[in-house]
Amino acid sequence: QQQLSSSVDYSPPKSPPEYEQGDFQLKMKSEKALGINFEDEEDGSVSDAGSGQPGDNKPNLCRLCGKTYARPSTLKTHLRTHSGERPYRCSDCSKSFSQAANLAAHIRTHTGQKPFRCPICDRRFSQSSSVTTHMRTHSGERPYRCRACKKAFSDSSTLTKHLRIHSGEKPYQCKLCLLRFSQSGNLNRHMRVHGTNGQALMT
Repeated sequence: QQQLSSSVDYSPPKSPPEYEQGDFQLKMKSEKALGINFEDEEDGSVSDAGSGQPGDNKPNLCRLCGKTYARPSTLKTHLRTHSGERPYRCSDCSKSFSQAANLAAHIRTHTGQKPFRCPICDRRFSQSSSVTTHMRTHSGERPYRCRACKKAFSDSSTLTKHLRIHSGEKPYQCKLCLLRFSQSGNLNRHMRVHGTNGQALMT
């Protein structure tokens, strides 16, 4: 395994990403549509999805929320946000992740490796995306906005969690009592009721 011997300074993009292009419809369980808009964190594309109905010919379309992706592999990864699937497990602590890259970043929490540095306050991070999000604490930027209630967030993952308040989506299910939760942390806390290690039962 290759070790990074030197720090990597974060360099912000020369031009800011565009967050206000296009909308797509999030199909809710009540069949009502909630219009939202934010940049996709995996491939940086902004989807303009169709209805999500069987006749819709858009490629790599998520039938649950209407987002579209350029690659089938990216759609497969995205679907784990709905199913709660976490196939990548840390061998040290058994914590599991939906993406291999997230597991690689997590492993650095065990090794203590933090190769990415904020150029403003010198705070160090284990992954470059954390620096991108952290930089918004300096700028106050909140580019991810909920179209239902206008609340804004500094990162797309927090917006995704917030949207479940409106949609009622609960992708994380207890394997023992079948109770469902909107966030994995809530499921982990619930597992203590059963006296069981939640991480072992989430996949």
